[in-house]
Amino acid sequence: MTDAALLEKAGRALAAARAACERGDTETASDRAYYAVYYAAWALLVRTGVPRPKTHNGMIAEFSRSYVKTGRVAAELGATLSRLQGLRLVADYTLDAIPARDAARALDEAERFIAAASDLIGD
Repeated sequence: MTDAALLEKAGRALAAARAACERGDTETASDRAYYAVYYAAWALLVRTGVPRPKTHNGMIAEFSRSYVKTGRVAAELGATLSRLQGLRLVADYTLDAIPARDAARALDEAERFIAAASDLIGD
């Protein structure tokens, strides 16, 4: 996959997260917000020639190694991938409710992450 194709996929996941949030489906919104960030992080790794890690934790570790520890992105932005993965795990694998404010925050974080990824790829 190309970085452009992955950013497009991230955009589609973000749109799905937004639609789910608007209809009150916080589980789907949280899941899709995470995947929007995941695809954007993958696009950044592709851009620098790093192969996609085989696991979600591997993606988090590699993104941190390639972008956070090198100073390409701020640590706060880099933590988004891990934070949203945690929310996705609750949404997908438990019966716990995801509060609307948490889903909305995930959506906001995903939007910021994708914007930053797009800026980095556009450079």
